[in-house]
Amino acid sequence: MKKLFTAIMSVALAAQCAHSLELTIENQTDSTVVLAFSYLDNKHNDWVVDGWYNVNPKKTEKVNLDSKNDIYYLYSEFSNGKKLEGGKGSVNLYVDNRSFFYKQNKIPKTVQRKVSFVRARGNDGKAHIKIR
Repeated sequence: MKKLFTAIMSVALAAQCAHSLELTIENQTDSTVVLAFSYLDNKHNDWVVDGWYNVNPKKTEKVNLDSKNDIYYLYSEFSNGKKLEGGKGSVNLYVDNRSFFYKQNKIPKTVQRKVSFVRARGNDGKAHIKIR
């Protein structure tokens, strides 16, 4: 019975992981970086905007987004004033100065700063972001 329970739990965990987009964020800079993401959310079945995720200098962090879609968008700001934004396929979305989460088509009134999110793609539910 214990082996059966372990096998069922393993399958359940594998299925749960298959429905998320796992981002490994490697910050190779001397600055703290904060990131916001836009992705197709499983729970809401809609595109959402979600921020902020902090990664300290010379550290690596994992972020799991509740999405089974490999396409996502990201925007980041560095403690030294630099930004990662724009480019081909980018989208303009709103961010707040504090943590936020909203559907793209239902922008809260408190979220008023518009920025350009970079289009990115994972591979089979995983992506590695190197910040240099």
